[in-house]
Amino acid sequence: MLKGSRRLAGVALLLMTSVACAADLPLLTEEAPWTASEHGDVTLPTQELTARLVYQLLLGEIAAQRDNFPVAVKTYLDLARTTHDPRVARRATEVALYAHDPKAAQEAINLWLVADPQSTEAREALAALLLSQGKLLDVEDALVRLLASDKADVGNDFRNLSVIFTEHPDHEAVLKLAERLAEPYPQVPEAHYLVGSSAFLAGKNDLALEEARTASRLRPGWEASALLEGRVLQDQDSTRARAFYQGFLTAYPRARDVRLLYARYLVELRDYPAAHTQFSILTHENPNNPDLTLAVALLTMQLKDYAGAEPLFLKALDQGYRDPNVVRYYMGQLYEEQKLWDKAAQWFGKVDGGEQLTSARIQVALMWAHQNQLQKALEILHAVPATTPEQQEQKVLAEEQMRRDAGDNQGAFDTLTQALQIVPNSPDLLYERAIVADKLNRMDVLEQDLRQVILLRPQYAHAYNALGYSLADRSMRLEEALGLIQKALSLAPNDPFIMDSLGWVQFRLGQLPESVATLKSAYALQEDPEIAAHLGEALWVSGDQGAARQTWEGSLKANPDNEVLLSVLHRFTH
Repeated sequence: MLKGSRRLAGVALLLMTSVACAADLPLLTEEAPWTASEHGDVTLPTQELTARLVYQLLLGEIAAQRDNFPVAVKTYLDLARTTHDPRVARRATEVALYAHDPKAAQEAINLWLVADPQSTEAREALAALLLSQGKLLDVEDALVRLLASDKADVGNDFRNLSVIFTEHPDHEAVLKLAERLAEPYPQVPEAHYLVGSSAFLAGKNDLALEEARTASRLRPGWEASALLEGRVLQDQDSTRARAFYQGFLTAYPRARDVRLLYARYLVELRDYPAAHTQFSILTHENPNNPDLTLAVALLTMQLKDYAGAEPLFLKALDQGYRDPNVVRYYMGQLYEEQKLWDKAAQWFGKVDGGEQLTSARIQVALMWAHQNQLQKALEILHAVPATTPEQQEQKVLAEEQMRRDAGDNQGAFDTLTQALQIVPNSPDLLYERAIVADKLNRMDVLEQDLRQVILLRPQYAHAYNALGYSLADRSMRLEEALGLIQKALSLAPNDPFIMDSLGWVQFRLGQLPESVATLKSAYALQEDPEIAAHLGEALWVSGDQGAARQTWEGSLKANPDNEVLLSVLHRFTH
């Protein structure tokens, strides 16, 4: 499991975390800071609890808890210098690290090592500090000594280093250091894990996979090495990744962390039924975990099992989910999807703070628009306060959606154009204007806006897809359209809407068998009416009119008002 040892959690981990407030700093009395294994061979100085010593300890602790780090650091360093006590030096190190004061941390660690030369934890802290400062050459000798002096716990030391090494920006140099450190320990699985995780960060996936598998062979069932192997395979081949997760979980069904990573990966792949199965297993094993309950609720809603989703959302609330406004917002969405407007408005109205507040108020306005009350919807929308650029953009996008849904495409276009005069390089506004431009047959604006989105957000798959599909739908520059859609699919390999675009450009290119196969795969992932329209047309032209009718009629039952579906049905059956 991805958890550090007590030593790492106590000191070195502070180097990898950004501490926002003193509330995160553990109190001196919250843990037993020294253990027999750490100080058993050290003669600790006998400290007389003078009034001055007690005062300084209290001053340092109170200052730390009140965020007054300059006073806390100075006080603990003074105490460490005068007491020569490793316990005080350790605390001085903790406080200096929380204060992001590397100079003070260096002095505190040095005092710690003088007071306790055999302290593995102090050496680990020193190595982590040097590494955080980019001093790889300086840190290597310290780490070699650390590993050699702690052979009984060398596995934990390697695991700690795997966490520390992730923070260094020069992944290539870290990998070389990891390989040198691990070389004397060929039978230590954690040493192979260190090399593998460093290789993964350096983009050396073949080496990462080899080292992860070696670690697993030395330590069967170890979740950390399995997680690493899974992540590498996810980057390489989704089929192999899924097969690996399924095999590992069959052999080790209680591997919670691996199952959680697999479940999240299935969501990424948009395989919501399979993700629902995995999250449900996790929930069964951890019935009182509100995060897992909420995950299952969301997937249940995604699968349109609204009756099953409702009690799960309520259960997450009862279990004390950390931000109840998130759950209230999802409850609003649950009823909105069922067009139960009154209940949806009630739940959106219960959102009383947090990031969802503005979105909830906007959703109430959108619901009025869904009920053909555009003017009332706009009045409510314009009254929603927007104090940040993001919230202002949310309002613009909501108004554009309302006008577009009402058939006022020119009004939607004008709304976006006006907003773009203020923020001309907003990728979201440009993308939405391109979509509206398509409906107005403004191909010049569509292409200009989408190419600008690609420049601003080169990893945004849907910009490539939208441009490629628009060209294909007009039978324009089909080879270029194919290249754009293939680029989109490389960025989002299992997106059913991009797969639909690929099937459609294949259809336009006359590649009928390939088109039918691609569109069937897309429709299996997402039973969307527009995908059904394209699939039916490809089947019809291929000569399978019966399957085409069956596809269209099946989709029409669930989407009786879809314009694209109705249009294609009219063209081919009348």
